[in-house]
Amino acid sequence: MYAIIISALIFAQIKYRGLCFKTCEKTRHPLSYQPAHCGAGHVNRKAEYAETLSFPTLARRRPIRVNAHPQCCSVQDETVILRVDANIMFARGPAPHILLAMSPPNIDVLVVGSGPTGLAAALTLAKNGISVRVIEKLPKFPVGQRGAGIMARTLEVYHFLGVVDDIKKLGSPTMDFQDWKDGKTTKTYPIMPILEPTPTNPERRAWVLGQDAACGVLRGHLKAYGPEVELATELVQLEQHGDYVTAGVVVRRQDGEEFEDTITAKYVVGADGAKGVVRKLLGLTFLGETRDRLHVLIGDVATYGIDHEHWHKFGDTPNDMAMLRPTDRSAKENIFFLFANGPNLDYNRALDDHDYLRQFVANVAKVPELKLGEFESLADYRPNIRVAKTFRKERVFLAGDAAHVHSPTGGQGMNSSVMDAFNLGWKLALACEGLDSPALLDSYDAERLPVIKEMLQRTTAILNRTFDSQNKELPSIPHADEEATESTWQRSSHLNQLGVHYRWSPIVIDEAVDELQAKDVGKAEALTSSTYIVEEGGWLHAGDRAPDAPLVDTKTGIVTRLFDIFGPDHHTVLIFTDGEVVSVLSPLARFPSGFIRTIVIQSQDAASATAEAIDSVLQDKEGYAYPAYRSTPVAVVRPDGVVGALVGGAAGVEKYFAGVFAL
Repeated sequence: MYAIIISALIFAQIKYRGLCFKTCEKTRHPLSYQPAHCGAGHVNRKAEYAETLSFPTLARRRPIRVNAHPQCCSVQDETVILRVDANIMFARGPAPHILLAMSPPNIDVLVVGSGPTGLAAALTLAKNGISVRVIEKLPKFPVGQRGAGIMARTLEVYHFLGVVDDIKKLGSPTMDFQDWKDGKTTKTYPIMPILEPTPTNPERRAWVLGQDAACGVLRGHLKAYGPEVELATELVQLEQHGDYVTAGVVVRRQDGEEFEDTITAKYVVGADGAKGVVRKLLGLTFLGETRDRLHVLIGDVATYGIDHEHWHKFGDTPNDMAMLRPTDRSAKENIFFLFANGPNLDYNRALDDHDYLRQFVANVAKVPELKLGEFESLADYRPNIRVAKTFRKERVFLAGDAAHVHSPTGGQGMNSSVMDAFNLGWKLALACEGLDSPALLDSYDAERLPVIKEMLQRTTAILNRTFDSQNKELPSIPHADEEATESTWQRSSHLNQLGVHYRWSPIVIDEAVDELQAKDVGKAEALTSSTYIVEEGGWLHAGDRAPDAPLVDTKTGIVTRLFDIFGPDHHTVLIFTDGEVVSVLSPLARFPSGFIRTIVIQSQDAASATAEAIDSVLQDKEGYAYPAYRSTPVAVVRPDGVVGALVGGAAGVEKYFAGVFAL
């Protein structure tokens, strides 16, 4: 009987390519999906879809979860798995549910790890219509405030991913430090210079939101495309083949039962952290150091007697100290993030004896009103400073802490990890479509590794300055450009990552730099002396972050902005002209449609709209776009919001896209 049913489903899959079905989470009754989206977030922009179908309940009226997309047909439920692979069928248990698998591969991308890195990568892929699964070995999502600092560039990326409004609803701008001495407040000062937004830089201030809450936002948006994090699913084996990867996983159910499964994917993203298994299975080294002599206790604790508007600092290194930072849960639950260390703190005892730790904080703070309640989490943290030699091995990629770990001083970890994911995501999306050039995936390593190496230098130098400022032999912050600060706890605005760039990338094209290289090699090389710093308002180069600007639609009069035009699923060609654009458009016919948008930007004084076949004609009425893009005739902006090319016309446009797309 089951064989007949399965055969019918396979026939339906072949006949109705692109249709997806799954069970209602509440009623457990089968629901049909609209044909444009599948349960794993795949959108096939080129396929013609048949009518939507739904299948009846089988096997004692237990619901079936069927995902019948030809690229992502993998389904399982909480009881029994029946696997169909070609003509081989087997089942176990009295009420089999169905798992359909077309092997290889049955999914485009497998993401291992459900922190900000993995979720940002998965959401980028889902927005590109790529089928993706996210597995997580933990049985439940962790609670905690690690990685709470969200830098300005990450907020811009969150805008492109469509999550920034929800992040800001839960979070808050960085609060000022409040120093205390002998139970009294002494001075208040900002953690980073407070910079006001501008039309070209709408985000210039960091925000604070605990990683648990931020991940909840990302999961919610990812779920809208279909994929949900598969908890208690541990990767145990990887095997690479010519055009796919097989991943062996162990799934642990709530009742304690385990079963093994195999996932086949075109690519795998290892975002499972510093202790994750992906890097180990690849046999990649993780060179660096652990600062065993530096201990810091971190955790989440109910806190009373201090305000929720400041980051409270009691004492300072190298003596005993404690810091308490408000969280997104402070207003309702009084949860603060605790940071404590010092020569008189017994770290092992504090982990087990919370009353001892409460007394330590009370002795340092000397504030009678300050009371610590229950601890939700507590850990003994020691800085690790390590980086993998490469972030890629064939079809498996590393991102985030799986590829690099470092001191939390500077707040760069989570932000660099999201940058990894966003840089990689659009490139993998083109690769999954078979549209990538041979150099495209290689550019992930070429672009991100130099940035990460400088980031490690910067955060390590900040760590040394903060905790070992008396040691003059320690290296200083690279590119001695840090702003003067009144405290070792203040941070430079360069850490907002708005200056992170890829000017040296093999896939970016900058005709002005090419000319400079021919005239003055030294000046050309100086443009890449730092991967972190570009002069704000300075000369824009290919590889830099693409500036924002307000614009007016010449047809509707509606005011828009470049950041609302850019997106993770397409390149944007900006043509700065009041005249004809045919010569620029002509080479685009060689490249896949649907992946490139063309925008004409007219000057402030333009009299009429351009009539050629382009996506939009916008006018720079306020005069911000032209100077921001240095009045270059054509700027190509990549899906990750980075300038891919600054060129004079059709030849430069063709050269850039020939390095991105397969011809």
